[in-house]
Amino acid sequence: MMRGPAVALVVLLSLPGPAAGTSCQMEREIAGEPGLFVRHLSPDCSKPERAAQAVQAAEVLQALKAGQGVSIKNAVVSGDLLLTQLPAVPVAATTLPPSVLTDLAQSQLTEVRVIRGRVSIQDSVVDGVLDTQLKPDMVEHRMLGDRVVIQGPVAFRGTTFNKTVDLSRTIFLGPVESDQAVFLGEAIFLSCMFDQKATFEKTAFAGNTRFYQTVFHEPVTFLRAGFNGLTNFLSVTFRKESSFSRAYFKLGTGFSGSTFEGISDFSESLFEKNAFFSHAVFAADTYFRRATFRGEVNFSDADFKARDDFAKVFYQQEPNFTRAKFANPRSSVGFENPVLLAIVAGALAV
Repeated sequence: MMRGPAVALVVLLSLPGPAAGTSCQMEREIAGEPGLFVRHLSPDCSKPERAAQAVQAAEVLQALKAGQGVSIKNAVVSGDLLLTQLPAVPVAATTLPPSVLTDLAQSQLTEVRVIRGRVSIQDSVVDGVLDTQLKPDMVEHRMLGDRVVIQGPVAFRGTTFNKTVDLSRTIFLGPVESDQAVFLGEAIFLSCMFDQKATFEKTAFAGNTRFYQTVFHEPVTFLRAGFNGLTNFLSVTFRKESSFSRAYFKLGTGFSGSTFEGISDFSESLFEKNAFFSHAVFAADTYFRRATFRGEVNFSDADFKARDDFAKVFYQQEPNFTRAKFANPRSSVGFENPVLLAIVAGALAV
């Protein structure tokens, strides 16, 4: 016969223990927001637990088709999310701000695909393609004629995208927050319109990045962002302030033909390879103070209509300012220029 501690131990062992994985809970609704597709996992969920409760891209697409917004946190989104499968609606039935209508005036656009709520995928992993230009039956990727309108805010903060993200021809009517996101594949934003503030602070672009012919109506920041592939900001319009301060550009970078209507800040940015700003227009003050150019840098035919600050810039090669126009006398390029250093050294030797 068992007595005392032995009996207590048997009783304790016979009691049902806590269910496995109870610490990893998924929240599926938020009080007061019945029209929102919610998939929030606990921050302490392990990678296997997140994978076991992966959110299917088909579920997300179905919610968007139903007019719902999407809020996903600390989760894995599995599968390709092709926004070309959203139904098209007439432009006349969509409320667009005057700034966007002005830009669309010459496009003869008749239909758009509309996402009516927010799109928030934060601190998560998207393992498939996110695309506005790819259809399931397409054998090659190409630009389509229609557009996607996202009426609510967009948040990708802290999320890793394992494959290509192509949001080309998207009109973002709400603010966009993509701070500390990681784009492991290509990041493509061709001919987009950002009607509210956009932030890409500390965002990592591992593949090629393209913002060709995109319009930013409000301030945008790429502060301390890293661009590890070819970077294309050709013919981009920045209507308000734009910041690339302390950004890192590993391969060739192009801002040629772009218009900076607000203050532009490239201070302390680093360009490892060739950088092109030919025919760029800087309508407001622009700052390149302490920037580093280790490859060819071309400002030919650029137009600086306000103050330009090139103080203490480091040039590995002689910069090209052929036919560039300046509103004020040229700022000093600084003695960090290796060509000037060689001249100074020679003069001192004499």
